[in-house]
Amino acid sequence: MSGNHSPRSGETKQHGNSSVDESFLQIVLEIWRIALPLMVSAGTFSLVLFADRTLLLWYDGQSMSASMAGGNFFWVLVCLPVGIASMTGAIVSQYVGANEHKTIGRFLWQSVWLSLLTTPAFVGIAFFARTLFETTGQPEHLLELESTYLSLLMIGAVGLVLESALSGFFSGTERTNVIMWVSLASGIVNLILDVVLIFGMGPVPAMGIAGAAIGSVIAFWTKAVCYCVLILKPDYENLYHIRRGFGFNSPLARKLLFFGFPTGLMYLTESGGFTVMVLRIGSIGDIPLRATTMAINFNMVAFIPLIGVSIAASVLVGRHLLENGPQRAAKSVYAGLLIGCAYSLIWMIAYLAIPDVMMSLYEFSDNSEDSIAAINIAKHLLGFVAVYVLLDSVQLILAGALRGAGDTWFVLVSGLLASSIALWVGFAWEPQVSQETQASLEAQQETLSWWWWMLTFWIWLLATFMTARFLQGRWKRMRMV
Repeated sequence: MSGNHSPRSGETKQHGNSSVDESFLQIVLEIWRIALPLMVSAGTFSLVLFADRTLLLWYDGQSMSASMAGGNFFWVLVCLPVGIASMTGAIVSQYVGANEHKTIGRFLWQSVWLSLLTTPAFVGIAFFARTLFETTGQPEHLLELESTYLSLLMIGAVGLVLESALSGFFSGTERTNVIMWVSLASGIVNLILDVVLIFGMGPVPAMGIAGAAIGSVIAFWTKAVCYCVLILKPDYENLYHIRRGFGFNSPLARKLLFFGFPTGLMYLTESGGFTVMVLRIGSIGDIPLRATTMAINFNMVAFIPLIGVSIAASVLVGRHLLENGPQRAAKSVYAGLLIGCAYSLIWMIAYLAIPDVMMSLYEFSDNSEDSIAAINIAKHLLGFVAVYVLLDSVQLILAGALRGAGDTWFVLVSGLLASSIALWVGFAWEPQVSQETQASLEAQQETLSWWWWMLTFWIWLLATFMTARFLQGRWKRMRMV
């Protein structure tokens, strides 16, 4: 954890070919060393998200449905700047591979300025939250809950972008243990605040969905503050010139925007497409949306930790491209795929073997007819998750590897194409339901299943595009530094 050395900083050029003697097991262990803390970090976030929605279900089933729609809308609104800031880690890793450590502090400040410049836009969105939901045709009884949740979350949006930028310094320099411990600390803060603010305790009144949002906001800013304090350590200053790099640097800012903007747009494309599907499901009725939220909750517990493997693949591809060449970088990607697919396979078996056990968690909170119906539908939806969970890990890790090389524009274009095809097919061939049967649960389930097939089709398209691009090999000739 000491800042007075960088991983392999002393052997960057001198021993660039030593990696050819490494066994594949050593390569797997290298990516595991970097990925595991990131998986724990992302897993903490997924568990907190899972706990948020489960606690809201115990408080009020409608609040959980509203948190799903509101949370997705929030991510759509912030993912562009978060995506740009998230490229900090990949670019920093290439500076490490090129042995240009003293440029890292100056580059990091450009991510900080980007984060702070988002403040006016986020404030404006908070004021018009209800109007945004009204335009999507959401049920009237969910509008107030959804808009409250979104407007409060926007207070933490700048903190989310800022911590995404600052965490890139630690992932890019392969100090992923720092990210793990900061995430665990903020996750504990979030869980404690959720219990206190959602249900009330002592002098604190029960706030329901508003309490869940406030807990998330405080957690976002807790991570940002922790990273700020840690980055200012004297050891980091000596090696990376954090304080001396203060200021605006136009070439470095343009570099961040050139490689980060398509990443942010890709996030926007993916989250926007998913949110359109969720909002369409929400317009069908509360039970389909509640069932979708339950299934997605368990999907997120499996999916979000894979982001750690994706980041590890991105960082190692970035470093090894400059330090050892494309052959060694490719081996890191294969190792990442092995870890990601093995992890996903465990979850696929669980989705198929024990859906009743998973959904029993929701049976403790509410035995109403609507809740039982939603739980039964959600068990069926876990079958869809089992179908696409392996494909999801493949597309996520390969997309991370391509971004680590700088192939961000292809990732964007392929994401736009996959989303457009899936949504076009979804709306063009959506099952037509007569007005007489529109309110029946059977008709709602038919439409719900159709959109879950579209979600599966979409992920298959992404995995196909990313695999084809990776095998084609153009990324091997790309450099960001």
